[in-house]
Amino acid sequence: MPKESLLKYELMDSDFHVSYFKSGGKAFQKLKTSPPDAIVLDILLEEGEMEGRTILGELKGSVDLNEVPVFVSTALDVREKGISLGAKDYLVKPYKPSQLSKVIMHTMLSNGKQGQMLIPQDYMKTKRVKNKKS
Repeated sequence: MPKESLLKYELMDSDFHVSYFKSGGKAFQKLKTSPPDAIVLDILLEEGEMEGRTILGELKGSVDLNEVPVFVSTALDVREKGISLGAKDYLVKPYKPSQLSKVIMHTMLSNGKQGQMLIPQDYMKTKRVKNKKS
């Protein structure tokens, strides 16, 4: 089973509903109209129109989106760079899917949130996750 499927099921087991975006650019456009409570992003995400670092920079440069916590989930081990770009936390693959769930839940609870987030489906796609309890 691919790592992304494990991540999807882990989040679903944590009472999140998962739906998909086909590109980082489309996900970013949706963010502008419906900001999530958290985002999980692969720095190595490369789309023709928008790659992971660009998305992170745009998020942190946006007045409306700069407070949304971004969790980097990537194979690239440059934690300090990710944090300096504005990531709330930085997880290097491979890691247990439960590790990401715990980091997200901890942040959402400490921020008083229980809503929605974006996570990478794979290197070229993005997922939208919405808490079933909201």
